[in-house]
Amino acid sequence: MRNPHSWGPKDRTLHELQNPDKPRASHKPATTPFLAAWDEQLAGLERQAGATLRATKRLRKAALEGAVASFPAAVTDLQRNAAELHSALGQVTAPDIDLAGTFADGRFLAELAAAAAALNVTVVQRDGRVSVYPLALRLEQRAQGVRIGRRLERRIRPSFLARYLRDLQQRPNRFNARQFLERLFRAYSALAASRDEAWQPNRPGEGPLVPLGDLHDLLTVLPAAAADYPLEEFLLDLLRLDRQPDARTGRGHRFELGGSTGTKGAKRLSAYDETGAQHDYYAIRFISE
Repeated sequence: MRNPHSWGPKDRTLHELQNPDKPRASHKPATTPFLAAWDEQLAGLERQAGATLRATKRLRKAALEGAVASFPAAVTDLQRNAAELHSALGQVTAPDIDLAGTFADGRFLAELAAAAAALNVTVVQRDGRVSVYPLALRLEQRAQGVRIGRRLERRIRPSFLARYLRDLQQRPNRFNARQFLERLFRAYSALAASRDEAWQPNRPGEGPLVPLGDLHDLLTVLPAAAADYPLEEFLLDLLRLDRQPDARTGRGHRFELGGSTGTKGAKRLSAYDETGAQHDYYAIRFISE
């Protein structure tokens, strides 16, 4: 059964989800047909350029060898190919792609999801966030690109981008669980005492549960930090940490992801794995042994 949070070509777009009473802005394709047609035109241009180059080389070879009898035919052949190349160049115009519009109304994501699904890669859109585990994606209209993690990618033809995302997904995991835990523990230490006045960082036993949303707020208290470490990346890091339950801080603290809607102040934070399955997180505690 297809995961209800993964995207497919028949899924509702972000525009429809946010505006359920409004019709879709357009049923026109986003980029794929336009780029495919242009690619075909450029392939023909490339072939003609190759023919012109070969004719030039034949004429030069004749000149180098002094094959005087072949000069007229070689010149005529070069002129014909050059004229055909000039004609082909005159027909080249960049396709008019409304990238901002396709980003805004969901057409681009629908095409990307369809291309990714053909490669067994799941694009998930939920709660206003887009991800391809372990990567968070953001469509940036002004930059005319897709931010993958912290890197802006302007090569956004859906078929190309889907292959690129698949390759990134298949790379060895470079997640540093200890480093992430240390970062969490520093923020946790600043908030835990307000929930349990008796808690001490190095005292044996369990610490109090602290809402993960509060930790992210503290980690990104500065505007620049919030931009560099958005919530969607934080959630994906939590999912990766969850897959390494034996990870510890440098001082040996182990962690426990727990809590529920009953944890005071905790709200549900959801991350989605490579199959599109949902993983919910509320709070974290550290345990000193």
